[in-house]
Amino acid sequence: MITSFELRRHELDYDVLAVNERFKKLYAGLVYDACEHLGLRGRAMESGIYPLVPEMKVAGPAFTVRCISTPSLDPEVHNIRLGMLKSITPGCIQIRDCQNHRSAGHFGEISATAAQAAGCAGAVIDGSTRDSNHLIRMGFPTFCRFRNPVEAFGRLMAIEYQIPIFVNGIDGQLAVHPGDYIFGDNDGVVIVPREQTLAVLAQAEEWFESEGRSRADMAAGMDPFEVYAKHGRF
Repeated sequence: MITSFELRRHELDYDVLAVNERFKKLYAGLVYDACEHLGLRGRAMESGIYPLVPEMKVAGPAFTVRCISTPSLDPEVHNIRLGMLKSITPGCIQIRDCQNHRSAGHFGEISATAAQAAGCAGAVIDGSTRDSNHLIRMGFPTFCRFRNPVEAFGRLMAIEYQIPIFVNGIDGQLAVHPGDYIFGDNDGVVIVPREQTLAVLAQAEEWFESEGRSRADMAAGMDPFEVYAKHGRF
């Protein structure tokens, strides 16, 4: 069970909903470039994890969940789920480490409905979904690697939450800590270390503005070398 002290430990020093709205104006490539500019290399999840529909975006601090493969039908798993829901904070993104398990759907409509009602803003599943059409219809931003109709209970269960987890990254295993910032669009998912969230956002916003000006000058016929010299991005 998560204690009140542990909940306070995961509190963030910025307005989550306001920061989420700022990030949603950006795109994954730009957020990744800002990470690398600040010395944060390899901060993207491995290729293959994408939204259920191209328009979906996720933007918010990580609510981490670790799952394991198990045939157990222990009803205690339901208590873990209830504890997770009570611990969710508004604007967070649930991110699940599914241990490369492939024989079930790891996140579905009921999980999404409960999470959304608790304030969760989206999900990144390093594994699969089921009930995909329901998730699309309800407009809950969901990213996954594949889809599977099989019920997870008796095959895989969540055993811990709001602890450091690992997901598959572009350079191998990528650690995700509670409160790390999750941003994803149709190109994939970027994970920003918690303490660098605002710095990455500020850099990405600066470049977003300069790219807009660069784009306008290019469309107007300005010489590409002049555009680059003027705006610094191309």
